[in-house]
Amino acid sequence: MTAIRSRPPRVNKYVGDNGVTILQQNNPTSRAFCIGVWVNTGSRDEVTGEEGLCHFVEHMIFKGTANRSAFQISKEIEKVGGSLEAFTTREQICFYAHVLEDHKSLAADVLQDMILNPLFPADQLTLERQVVLEEISDVMDAPDDWIHDLFAANVFPDHPLGKPILGSPETVSGFGRAKLSSFSRRHFRPDNIVISVYGNIDKRSLMRLCDWKFPDASGRVRRNGRRIGRYRPARRLYKKSLHHQHICIGGRCCSYVDEQRYPLMVLTTLLGGTMSSRLFQRIREELGFTYSIYTYSDSVRDTGLMGTYVAVRPSNARRVVGEVFKEFAKIRGGDLGPQELEDTKQHLKGKILLGLEGSTSKMMRMARSDFYFGRQMSERELIQKINEVTLDDIVELAQDVLDEDRSTVVSLGPSSLQNAYH
Repeated sequence: MTAIRSRPPRVNKYVGDNGVTILQQNNPTSRAFCIGVWVNTGSRDEVTGEEGLCHFVEHMIFKGTANRSAFQISKEIEKVGGSLEAFTTREQICFYAHVLEDHKSLAADVLQDMILNPLFPADQLTLERQVVLEEISDVMDAPDDWIHDLFAANVFPDHPLGKPILGSPETVSGFGRAKLSSFSRRHFRPDNIVISVYGNIDKRSLMRLCDWKFPDASGRVRRNGRRIGRYRPARRLYKKSLHHQHICIGGRCCSYVDEQRYPLMVLTTLLGGTMSSRLFQRIREELGFTYSIYTYSDSVRDTGLMGTYVAVRPSNARRVVGEVFKEFAKIRGGDLGPQELEDTKQHLKGKILLGLEGSTSKMMRMARSDFYFGRQMSERELIQKINEVTLDDIVELAQDVLDEDRSTVVSLGPSSLQNAYH
């Protein structure tokens, strides 16, 4: 049993006078202070022609406000030893600052200025568009990254969940200042924002820190309500002159809020999440066919995908795909013992707890719990959910997600389709 220390400080939840949801937890171990501004809009909310807009807005928010230049935005946080970051997912955009608690007011002020007063200056827009286009090119030049976009496109065809978060050169090239300004007005509003704070601050100071003056907003935040559609397994080859064949095998799986998420976490770890996992041991250690092989999952509020990635010599592609499916079949057939399950759960629990040690991780956990569960899921509850996973749970899940006939196989490289699959 993984030991969990004494209960952490409670997570406080407030709604400010401006309508913003505020989450806060004290930091009992250090003076670190992390504040994140989460916008509950992501790439899945983009409509045709907007692919990459959320990510581009995320970039442009850093490029100057009515009060600060792009240089000043970075310099003010960095000169006190802090950091200022952002990222875009399929369902949220997050901007966050990590500073010492002495500088919490500065961090909040810079974030407020960025969110409420962006200028989207024309000269910076042109420069940053080139930066994003280079980012897209970098992904397409890195087959071990690109294959995952191709895989998602086949698991969720003709749906925003299957589109790259970065967008395409065509869509990004069409984004102008008016579109960015319209996006920020529609989405950067109190009822669509959560401010998550991990650090020491009393309630009165916290409410004052987050008392931002949002412009008036009317109507509801627009969501892309396109139906996901029925899953159809696919076999796709994308020919490209490469030294290796890059392959993803998998399909759809459960959502972030589904109780099957906990058996899924165990299954992906057991199958290809560690150096001692089944696929790593079989494909790399026993057969020597690959340097990199792993299994992963990516869930959103109503669905998800699970994939196994491997890079091999083109001549070995067919053999490796067959070996992966053999390992799938073993688990589906119940070839799994209690000790292997227990070892996998112990690894997973340790990894989760270590991953939650940092201030940034704590801030993110609070926000995601609120978005997906409407409450805080404690570390104790998460560990308990994993403890409760049984052998039958794993086999039952494997019947669905490891079924060869229901698996999508996507391949990128020089090998022909006939050579790549059996």
